[in-house]
Amino acid sequence: MKILLVDDDNAKVVEVAKVVEDAGIDTSDIDVATTAATALKFLEAKTYDLLIVDLVLPRRVGEPPIANGGAQLVENVHRSDRVRIPEFIVGLTADSEALAKSRMSFSNLLWSIELSGHDQSQWKVRLQQKLQHLRSREQQREPVGFAGVDCDVLFVCALPEPELSELHKASNAKWEQCTFEFDSNLYWRATLETDGKTINAYSTSLPQMGLVSASTTVSQAVRTLSPELVIMSGICAGRKGDCELGDVIAASVTWDYGSGKFIEEEDGVFFEPAPVHVLVDAKVQTSITSICANVELIREFYVSCPGFRPPHPSKMHFGPMASGAAVQNYKEFFSGVADQNRKILGVDMEAFGVAWACHQSVAPCPKWLVVKGVADFADGSKNNEYQSYSSFMSAKVAIEVAFQTLPAL
Repeated sequence: MKILLVDDDNAKVVEVAKVVEDAGIDTSDIDVATTAATALKFLEAKTYDLLIVDLVLPRRVGEPPIANGGAQLVENVHRSDRVRIPEFIVGLTADSEALAKSRMSFSNLLWSIELSGHDQSQWKVRLQQKLQHLRSREQQREPVGFAGVDCDVLFVCALPEPELSELHKASNAKWEQCTFEFDSNLYWRATLETDGKTINAYSTSLPQMGLVSASTTVSQAVRTLSPELVIMSGICAGRKGDCELGDVIAASVTWDYGSGKFIEEEDGVFFEPAPVHVLVDAKVQTSITSICANVELIREFYVSCPGFRPPHPSKMHFGPMASGAAVQNYKEFFSGVADQNRKILGVDMEAFGVAWACHQSVAPCPKWLVVKGVADFADGSKNNEYQSYSSFMSAKVAIEVAFQTLPAL
């Protein structure tokens, strides 16, 4: 279990550490930050199960604490696309002014604040209960899913045709169909080999497209197979001008662009987005960065495609990819969703569901990646020839990522 404690009062740090120890958790699992800026650096580098934050907190070293410093930190955590949001966040304070200033911020994000003054003890009980719950979840995780299952990587596709079939074709491996009791997913398994390396791979497709189907399918698959790495390949819509048909986009971060609320004002109804972002792991990013720079490797993938090929080899991109519940098919779509992230490169219907299922699985969570080929620009124009080609190219990249990343996990 990983815990980040953000507090500039050493006496409080010692007090919280004692509660953690009493819950049966090693205090070596605690990282301590004394400022909001330091805390953000920790959160960018690691995934934490629990964030405990003092409300009266300085922004940076040398600055005085401010009453809503902790609340500002929590809001920044939710806004940043570089931070992995902890599973639980708890605010602590003995200051009634800080409580009043921060209550709404925490409440809006569905997190709690505990009073921790000298005459308060219930916060310790509730914190210990939360810690024991997290510890129990961690202990329930089996080292492998089902007896006899050895899965290094799970490949997921939205559709059996052309996405999954192109993945199997790109792997040059023999895939055998398999099922598991208490799991409704249909799987294929194969041993992938290259340059003397072998990996045990499973693959599956979704019963239907969309965020919910992606999330539930991957959640069940992770529980059954316990993979180290989950990769989705297939097709997406690309942002015209930033990529071309057939290019491959690997998601650096993903979110649900439909998450938020509609508000009614005098001049109309408006949508206020409030997305939660999931960031790809640094080790996966290292592999993708290497592949993006290897133009000759991408050309090899292009030449190996057995069917339709565009006149020129594809390009690799690494950037934001958003997901939504509906197929988008009008010219103004990207200009609207770009308000949420100006660097957005692609959109699909499943990426966030896959990432969130991995992010929220019982520790140790599998690393994830969504890599998809551009088949259209979400502008109403369609070219069906690119669906198979883009599926094949994204699958070749996905397999290469698996071979490069797994030794580092």
